[in-house]
Amino acid sequence: MTSACPNEPTGTGTPDRAGTDPDVTVWDVDLTQAIDHRATCRDLLSDDEIARASRFVRDVDRWRFEASHAALRLVLGERLGSDPRGLVFGAAPSGKPYLAGEQARSCRFSLSHSGSRALIGLSSSAEIGVDVEEIRPMPDLLRIARAHFARREIAALETLPPRDLTAAFFACWTRKEAVAKATGQGLSLPLDSFAVSVTPDRAELLTMPAGTNAWSLHALSTAPGHAAAIAVMAADVGCIRRTLAPDWAARPAVISQQGP
Repeated sequence: MTSACPNEPTGTGTPDRAGTDPDVTVWDVDLTQAIDHRATCRDLLSDDEIARASRFVRDVDRWRFEASHAALRLVLGERLGSDPRGLVFGAAPSGKPYLAGEQARSCRFSLSHSGSRALIGLSSSAEIGVDVEEIRPMPDLLRIARAHFARREIAALETLPPRDLTAAFFACWTRKEAVAKATGQGLSLPLDSFAVSVTPDRAELLTMPAGTNAWSLHALSTAPGHAAAIAVMAADVGCIRRTLAPDWAARPAVISQQGP
């Protein structure tokens, strides 16, 4: 499946085109202002999450971890009608997190954050993966691609002029990460075992060991300077895109008052 998820206004969830599925939602989160509300974000987290945040060496990485995981709790709480602080998480042997406790199996989710942006994908029934990457200059893009990507992707990147290479590389990278996360294998899935398109505005899963029919892959619109993608292990599934208000961390209770 190829397409881009609909770009929705802040705080809304109304699909604007055929093929969207209200079961699959992607929240686009600006982390910028959360640094001014670290105590509020930290108050939503479990002791384990706070301990994990403390392991980061750089303070900027700590607060982005805290903010993105606080946002995850807020959108899951809104989805499930539950107290965000009471949500319990577990992790599969591969490291993929899941809801445990009373909310076990009630919602699949995927979280990614890079730079000042976070993405949260939610689905009630299908495995899901999201990825966002801050686009940055990397003089060795082709070397990295040749070391990790599928031959079809490498060939496509090698045909591009230098001005188009960076955007195409990050489009490819986020799609591959999203697919790997959806499988539950993460980076243990060899990235050269499947292929995706590299065109920034059009996502397509080109090859997969078990076939591509049971997949949906979408490019996502997010903040300038970032690339993003969502992969769903179900055929012909679209999604609804929602955006948290920039000051979400200052008033976390507001999200629970918004309709789907």
